Amino acid sequence: MKRMICKLKYHWHSFQYKKNQVLYEDCLCNDVKIRIATKMNYHERKAIHHITKL
Repeated sequence: MKRMICKLKYHWHSFQYKKNQVLYEDCLCNDVKIRIATKMNYHERKAIHHITKL
């Protein structure tokens, strides 16, 4: 059960990372790009954290 929850969390953070990556590429405002980049870094770290738990 714990493995399934970790897998689900990994997929959630991976999805959020990819969504933010698309937003980052299409964004024109530098201030918004910085906020999106920090969100991308957060979701990337969390995805890596959950995949290593498996």
